[in-house]
Amino acid sequence: MTARKRPIIVAVDGPAGSGKSTICSEVSRRIGWSYVNTGALYRGVGLLASDRGINLEDEAAVGAMLEKLAGAIFWDYEKHQLFCGEENLTPRLGSAEAGNAASFIAKQQKVRKLLLPVQRSLALNAPKGAMVDGRDIGTVVFPDADLKIFMTANLEERARRRLRQLESKPVAGASNNNHSLSEVMEDIARRDNQDSKRGEAPLKKADDAVEFDTSGHSQDEAIDALIAIIRDHGLL
Repeated sequence: MTARKRPIIVAVDGPAGSGKSTICSEVSRRIGWSYVNTGALYRGVGLLASDRGINLEDEAAVGAMLEKLAGAIFWDYEKHQLFCGEENLTPRLGSAEAGNAASFIAKQQKVRKLLLPVQRSLALNAPKGAMVDGRDIGTVVFPDADLKIFMTANLEERARRRLRQLESKPVAGASNNNHSLSEVMEDIARRDNQDSKRGEAPLKKADDAVEFDTSGHSQDEAIDALIAIIRDHGLL
């Protein structure tokens, strides 16, 4: 019996608001591949820690929690939803609380080490191919990816996209779902700084990644362009 061939892996990195999750999930749907949002994992772990009253800056405590729960965290490929056991974390993943929590724990070496095999397993279990997005997919999680993309956009456009997302999908339980463009821009700029300067797996473009600037492109245009890049690399 021959060993099962590894699925095609397309690694997509980029800063917050560049369009990774929206574009990658739709591209995956159109070409019949699986989609794995690794940023959701960090957001989910951050929420799990917050819910348990754990100090997000206490790496040992967050790591100890994750050691107990890592086996229960899974991604539903069809629904594009993140679960921890029976708990669906997805409705809260877009909250500012989840984003801020992710920024704290994503720089922790123990957390990244524990989540690395989880991320790889989610993608490698895909039946055909997987679009995997995050901040260090092409540099750390899948340095051997079949294709690496670094998706970006200018700060104002990223903030406008994020603002539209917040306005269209208010977060359940949030005390205040009203945000200004300047507030969102400040939040994204702060996260950019944290992500690029963290000591553990900082956000950066892999040397062999294709840069894909989505500024000025509609969602459909960006989706079509990314599919074209994948096809041009002989993966479709």
